Amino acid sequence: MTKLYDILIRSATAALQLQNQETGSMPAGHNGPYFDIETPVRNTSHWLITFLHAYSFSRKKSFLAAAERAITYLCSRDARPVGATFWHRKNSAKDTCNGLMGQAWTIEALVEAAIQLERPELIKLAEEVFLLHPFDDNLGLWQRVSVDGTYLDFDYTFNHQLWFAAAGSMLSKHAKSEVGAQIKRYMSIVPFSLEAHSSGLIRHNNSWNRFKITTRIIKRLKLRRSAKMVKYLTHKEIGYHSFNLYAFSLIRSCYPNHPFWDSRKFRRVLQYMTSNNYKEEIENNEYGYPYNPPGFEVAFAMSQFVPNSTKEQEYWVSRQLQRCYDFKKDLMCLMTKDHMTGSARIYEATRISDLALTQKPIA
Repeated sequence: MTKLYDILIRSATAALQLQNQETGSMPAGHNGPYFDIETPVRNTSHWLITFLHAYSFSRKKSFLAAAERAITYLCSRDARPVGATFWHRKNSAKDTCNGLMGQAWTIEALVEAAIQLERPELIKLAEEVFLLHPFDDNLGLWQRVSVDGTYLDFDYTFNHQLWFAAAGSMLSKHAKSEVGAQIKRYMSIVPFSLEAHSSGLIRHNNSWNRFKITTRIIKRLKLRRSAKMVKYLTHKEIGYHSFNLYAFSLIRSCYPNHPFWDSRKFRRVLQYMTSNNYKEEIENNEYGYPYNPPGFEVAFAMSQFVPNSTKEQEYWVSRQLQRCYDFKKDLMCLMTKDHMTGSARIYEATRISDLALTQKPIA
């Protein structure tokens, strides 16, 4: 019987051949369906986590060496050119930091590496970059910071703020108290910044009543009112629902007793995730299996929030691999518009238990 960790080790083995032996970087992608040309920072961050876990599972030195090379790259001037935020995106029409999201992915990887390899200097680096971002205590939100250190506007995308908080929650157990204070404040605000449809589907943007009304926001609100835009946003929100739940699961692993987990709003969000409607709607969503890996994300969320859900977790993980894993290349590169990023996102499975893989989806 094939199990999940067998697949992770096989995929990490295939990825060894993709790593630049001189720099330690992994091949860059283009942010899936967005086609934003990226630097190697994002995918190197993802693969670092996979290499670390493959080493933990197998004790093969080749994985440890690959992880060390990836760390060297992430600590290099190529990854952080002027000593401010990490350089994630090359699209000149957008920010180079990829909002808060890009920074969250690299902080997440650095914290994992610091803990597993006992390298406290990586905590210091993650802490430095995290605290570069101004935090508004009233709104409970962070601003973006450009690669050159320029302060930018707030990141208004809900999942970006949430993932930055998730990375910060991982960091908070090992860093200055200021990090933990910001995470606690964010979590006190999230019941208000989180908006969900009546079904429980999480909306893409933070609740607008949290912000001062500006001309730019008004224009965006008008766009949202068009039927076409509403339909598109709902489609996108379905594709990102599990991505949000994965981040909430990371926070819960660090703050298991927070009252938000028992709130009516969050319970509704969970109920949508476990509904048949969601299972059907995510099946052919371009932001689902081909980009965000809901099979891994739902399984991890269930492991945190849904007791006695092993069979359901096996279904979701198996479905993800059936749809997207190339068993000849041993990379998660099927069905995706971005083979390199799709392959790298297998890292999200590293936090799930070693589940048995079913040959057919569970009805």
